Amino acid sequence: MSRLFTTSSNLSLVKLQPDAVEEYCRLHAQAWPEVLAANQQAGMTNYSIFLLREKNLLVSYHEYRGADRAADRAKLAANPVMQEWWRLCRPLQVPVTTEIGVRRWADMDLIFHQP
Repeated sequence: MSRLFTTSSNLSLVKLQPDAVEEYCRLHAQAWPEVLAANQQAGMTNYSIFLLREKNLLVSYHEYRGADRAADRAKLAANPVMQEWWRLCRPLQVPVTTEIGVRRWADMDLIFHQP
């Protein structure tokens, strides 16, 4: 029996510490191959991060293709390479959500789409 796969577009937002922009950009200019592979294994494709420098805001976009986004996110969070990557990135970020937990990025709701 084949698994049912879905595809969804996902947009998230986070703020950067004022003095962290260059370091965050440097890290992502040299993203580890293991991080990229882990993201792909978790069903994340077409992943991009955009920076609005004047506000220190990051917007990430990715498409998810998989059968269970929550399970894939949990596997990603349990990956030691991702934990190390996030250990470097998280102190540079300022959460924009009050959601309890370690996730700093706030998911955004789609309000308009033109195919």
